[in-house]
Amino acid sequence: MVVNSRERSVFRFAIDGLFPRFCLGCHREGELWCETCSAVWWPKLLIMGCPFCGVGSVAMTCQTCKQETFLDGLWAFAAYGNPVVREAILQWKYVGDRTIEPILQQWLHRAAPSFFRRAQDAVFVPVPLHVRRRRARGFDQSGILADWCGQFFSRPVFDLLVRSSFTKPQALRLENQRRVGELDGIFRLHPYAQELPNHVVLVDDVFTSGATMDSAARVVKESGVERVTGFVLAKGK
Repeated sequence: MVVNSRERSVFRFAIDGLFPRFCLGCHREGELWCETCSAVWWPKLLIMGCPFCGVGSVAMTCQTCKQETFLDGLWAFAAYGNPVVREAILQWKYVGDRTIEPILQQWLHRAAPSFFRRAQDAVFVPVPLHVRRRRARGFDQSGILADWCGQFFSRPVFDLLVRSSFTKPQALRLENQRRVGELDGIFRLHPYAQELPNHVVLVDDVFTSGATMDSAARVVKESGVERVTGFVLAKGK
């Protein structure tokens, strides 16, 4: 059945009537992101140290963690503890509300200048969902984020990885249940991957323990890429 634009508008109106929307920032009823919050809420990259242990003031993997990990560094848009960012991600991923995507694009576009010098020589690579989860969700948020980054920085976006194993969402697991290295083997290099770049920026929505992204970094590094860093919307503990 083909649904025209008028029918979609009527459907959206009916849904909004049954389930009214509230601003992510001020919680006023009406829309997900009101004009007032858009004007005053100014995003910036999270200031952090080593992505795995937090040591230092530079977002690069420390010498101690480098002995057991493959990711060279990480840049995060915000802390996962930020209630506005966390709710936006939850609405996007688990509720499936894709009308929030223009809001996320706006945030990232404003933050892009401070990240530009770190990405100007990079190729962006999404950390992919398993096909089973992608079908259930209807979209792959890491692929969408990587495409936005490619547009912002005028850099290529390559699908270098395939997720071959289905795992539980890491952000929904307790901190003491997550370990770097436990997800090694869940990714493999895409069979059509050729001419690998020198610098890859892995893109995902949330970084918690780092197990997922480091597993992806391991595959990319062992395939011959010299430098592998990461970029996420939010970093948790």
